[in-house]
Parts: sequence; structure tokens; C-alpha cells
Amino acid sequence: MLIRVLLLGALATIGYAVFLRRQRLPIHIVLVMGLLGLAAMAVVFPGATTVVANWLGVGRGVDLINYLVEVGLLFVVIHYYAKFVELEQQITVLAREIALLRAELDPGATRPARDGPG
Repeated sequence: MLIRVLLLGALATIGYAVFLRRQRLPIHIVLVMGLLGLAAMAVVFPGATTVVANWLGVGRGVDLINYLVEVGLLFVVIHYYAKFVELEQQITVLAREIALLRAELDPGATRPARDGPG
């Protein structure tokens, strides 16, 4: 019983934190709240996950939850990797533009000395 209280408290804290950060689109907030609601239902009624898992052809409810978490984490990793690559490209473009602007503003300026051999 104590673990249920702790898990529900953690889910409520996550929901509160998501609600406070309302810079996201409303659909994102609704999606996160829906997922948190499903997680709360799984905590309160753990037998229901086994029923759903059996209906989907998975042996146990915990296996179904494990599979869903693995797919979700894989999605998050790929999403943030793509964002990282995109930001890296934007930084490269900005650095090139700054270098060109500096060269236009002061064409006679000498380059700063490089540290180390080379």
C-alpha cells in the first residue's frame, strides 16, 4: 500500500510540474496528463494491466508496461538526438555568419594568435 501512495505522489508531482510549465501547446499538456492518468490507473488497478496485456497477446501486465517504456524511451532518445543535430547545424551557420560579418566590418584586422602548436 505504501508503494501506491509513493507512486501516486510522484505522478501528481510530475503532473504539477508539467502544468506549471505551460509554454507548451495545450495538446502536449493534455497528452502528458492523459499518460499520467493511465499510469495512475495502472498503480491503483494493477490487475487491469494484465487484462490489457492478455488482450494484446502479452503474457503479463508488467511486460506490457516494460515494452511501452522501452519504445517510449527509444522515441525520446531519437527525438533529442535529431534536435541536437539540428541545433549543431544552426550553431555552425551562425558562427559562419558572425565570422563573415566581422570580416566585413574590419577587413584589415589581424587574426588572433592561436594557442598551441599549429
